[in-house]
Amino acid sequence: MPLIVGAPQLKRYTAFGHLFATFQGKMFRIDQHPVMSRHPVTPMREADLTVHLGAQTSTPVALVSLDVLARPSVDTDVDAIAAATRGIMLLDVCDAATQLAAGKQVRRLAASAGPFVAGSSGVEYALLRAMGAEGCANFAAVPALPRLLALSGSSSPTTERQIRFALANGFAGIAADPLALAVTGSGEEPRLLAAAFAALEAGHSPLIHTALGPATDKGAELDAKPGARQACGEALGRIARELIERMGLNRLILAGGDTSSHALGQLDIFALTTRYPLAATPGSPLCTTHSRAEALNGIDIAMKGGQVGGDDYFVMLRDGISPSP
Repeated sequence: MPLIVGAPQLKRYTAFGHLFATFQGKMFRIDQHPVMSRHPVTPMREADLTVHLGAQTSTPVALVSLDVLARPSVDTDVDAIAAATRGIMLLDVCDAATQLAAGKQVRRLAASAGPFVAGSSGVEYALLRAMGAEGCANFAAVPALPRLLALSGSSSPTTERQIRFALANGFAGIAADPLALAVTGSGEEPRLLAAAFAALEAGHSPLIHTALGPATDKGAELDAKPGARQACGEALGRIARELIERMGLNRLILAGGDTSSHALGQLDIFALTTRYPLAATPGSPLCTTHSRAEALNGIDIAMKGGQVGGDDYFVMLRDGISPSP
């Protein structure tokens, strides 16, 4: 099973199995990163990903390092590593050259290892770089929409700026109480649904948010209640599904990494394909959904981490994108 984690576009790099990432313009090994070393959900205390993953599974974990990817005999050497490992195979990615090499290997290995690949958005970046080199990666323009739905469970300053910019440009802001939203029967979910319906019927794009920056973050209170974060994200997913089905919406934005995961689980979506890679906001491409539910099949969806994207992220996805010449 090939694994790709490095994504230079996101300032995340793997070198000899170790993960590095930047913060405020400085590079850190991930176990010394000011944010990720003490992330509230997934703290990173080990930089060597083969060791980090090895603590989570009995499946063997091997490495295709930078020096292997640079060899003329890379195909033969990767095949030998795959045959010896018969498990997880991490491919280093630290720059454009290694990203291209990793993408080529994943495409080549599909014939023998199968089409399954694990990893972050580094997988898509590597595959698209390889496909671009082969001349087979083209994307149609994203049309403007009169309205869409946006849901945010992020408390980051980046998302705060994006929300404020969206509210100043026609979005209808709807503040949610995450503590109440995490409690079944509290009445918060129906209240948010009613407010969102009213905004949509008035021709606006509702933006439901559980926080407006760090000053309003209730993360500590959520963490004090087991399962509250997941329950809050799932409630946002249920809200999204009802609004999409009843109002015929065809574009959805989810902000917050963990929120996106929990909300997506409520949408009966079994696969995503890249609709349009957003060069200005790496790590959060616009995708097309695949679902057995007719209303949820074939809609646009974008999911972004808290720190990802420019101030105009929500507005850009409403107003449309034209391919660069």
